[in-house]
Amino acid sequence: MKREIFKNLTLVSQLGIIMVVTIGGCLYIGKYLDQLIGTRYIFMLIFIILGVISAFLNIYKLIIKNFDEKK
Repeated sequence: MKREIFKNLTLVSQLGIIMVVTIGGCLYIGKYLDQLIGTRYIFMLIFIILGVISAFLNIYKLIIKNFDEKK
């Protein structure tokens, strides 16, 4: 019982970390490119969208992997 609770808690924390790191990293890269090239928010918006898509794909893969293990 306790082992399953900790396993689920680990999964939830992994989901949060994946979201924050992926989107935050893409935000940083986008802002850096905007400052380097001299554009306003073009690259930041593009990389935020890419970060959100990437984060959701990683979360989807993680959830599918965990559901396959439970079967």
